[in-house]
Amino acid sequence: MTFLHPLALLGLAAAGIPALLHLLERRVPPEAEFPPIRYLSEAERQSARRLKLRHLLLLVLRTTLIALIVMAAARPLVRSRGAVGGGAHEPTALALILDNSPSSGAVVDGHPLIERLKTVVRAAISRAAPGDRLWLMLSDGVARAGSRDALLATVDSVVPGWRRLDLTGAVARASRLVDAEPLPGREVAVVSDLQRTTLGEGRADIPRGVRVLALAPASSGEALANRGVAQARVEDGALAITVVGTPGGSPAPVTVRLRPASSPAGRSHDVGRALAAPGSSANVPLPSVAPGWWIGEAVLDPDELRADDRRAFVWRVALPARVRADPGAGPFVAAALAVLTQGRRIVEGGGVVIGERLPGGTGTTVLLPPVDPALIGQANRALASRGVRWRFGGAGTPGPIGTAAVAGINGLGVTRRYRLEGAGGGGDTTDVLATVNDDPWLVRAGDVVLLGSRLDTAWTALPASPAFVPFVDVLVNRLARGEAPVTEAEGPPGVAFQVRGADTVGAVVSAPDARESDLTPAAPDVVRRAIGAELLDEGRFAVEQYAGTRRTDVSTLLLALALLVAGVELGVATRAH
Repeated sequence: MTFLHPLALLGLAAAGIPALLHLLERRVPPEAEFPPIRYLSEAERQSARRLKLRHLLLLVLRTTLIALIVMAAARPLVRSRGAVGGGAHEPTALALILDNSPSSGAVVDGHPLIERLKTVVRAAISRAAPGDRLWLMLSDGVARAGSRDALLATVDSVVPGWRRLDLTGAVARASRLVDAEPLPGREVAVVSDLQRTTLGEGRADIPRGVRVLALAPASSGEALANRGVAQARVEDGALAITVVGTPGGSPAPVTVRLRPASSPAGRSHDVGRALAAPGSSANVPLPSVAPGWWIGEAVLDPDELRADDRRAFVWRVALPARVRADPGAGPFVAAALAVLTQGRRIVEGGGVVIGERLPGGTGTTVLLPPVDPALIGQANRALASRGVRWRFGGAGTPGPIGTAAVAGINGLGVTRRYRLEGAGGGGDTTDVLATVNDDPWLVRAGDVVLLGSRLDTAWTALPASPAFVPFVDVLVNRLARGEAPVTEAEGPPGVAFQVRGADTVGAVVSAPDARESDLTPAAPDVVRRAIGAELLDEGRFAVEQYAGTRRTDVSTLLLALALLVAGVELGVATRAH
């Protein structure tokens, strides 16, 4: 038992007043023997015993009455696990995790799921006592400490965000936070849609003594039908689209829209459509457009979750490279350039030069090792004078091509090559575009691209493969000229360009995490394994909040008992007189 006002127990000293008064009232009368009244002695002794019993009973009743009144004033609390709101509780450290990731914007029974989650969190915060310590953690993973009123205001302002919540990690951080508080109660309350994708393979490390409660999904075990665009990337003049969502969903139409980046207020135009089901992909050819940066989006018809129904993409359309091959480049290079010229992928010019010597002037050079080994030193000196940190080294061992930057040539054999080495250890590994036996084989440094082998069948199988012409296309149009990188980030669907001076040097495409599209809830055993919590419906979730330290105020009961004792005391005192 604990007391809300323990200082009031000092009033128990007043319980000794009836005993003190009883002792002061005791009188010993003088004794006198009168023969006529001896026959009354026996009756007097019996009457005295009855009076002593009444006085003792009155003493006990009055002492008990004072003790009951004092204890009621001290507000005693006893442990209770009754219905929510049925009593007070001891100070508790409570961390509430409110999952406002994109999936919380799904519409369930005509209302956004986030509204149900916010209602549960508001109720939990409203039941907090002044001695509790509270935190609120959203999908950004930040634990916000504050008073009850401050956190209620924060909850009211919460809307579905764009950050995915790692629920296992969030529970681990929250449990460590409450465990550090020297309070009798320590709890973590998880208020989430409990997507199975938000729970990792590991298990949250929950300190001993920390209780974890989890709100069960509204429709446990049932997944809302949903589709989302997980990927939209331009590859070889077509848009590759990947659709994800609830497994087993039917195909749905995807519309591709496009507009020039130079007109931000311009209207996007539909340029193609395709059908795709969750877990499948589709390719939509893009039209011929003017050179420049283009912004597009792949759009699905609206469903229960609107946040993932569209995904932006960016497309850089560049003018064909102006390419010239020196006679030393060899017949295979000349033939590939002729095919690319006929297909209007390149035009004649000196923007990119392919050969075994470094020419003067501006432009980019694709440098091949010279046929005569005696000219390697001359080539290295030319590289040094240009400021390039890579050199031709000694002969390398044969092996297959390994690459991450150029598609289609991985695994093709190389029978003759030079090792490419960084001068004085100054070669940057980020320059490496392809390797052979883990040695650099294709590198780009500044305005020079170095190949460890000549593009001839005596050196490599590449010129005789179907991948050779596409490889030369990538070599002169992308690698030699440099690429403006397009990166992806988590956030609202959109495109942000990176500008240096008057030039656009890259772009960032943002979109929600594709795992948010699968609204399938996690099974109870998965939740139990990952975060050590049982799934509770809304009623039970509210009851279990603060239940570990819940106390019932019995002061009302004590006052009722005091009233009863007072009535008994009055009756006994009246009969005594």
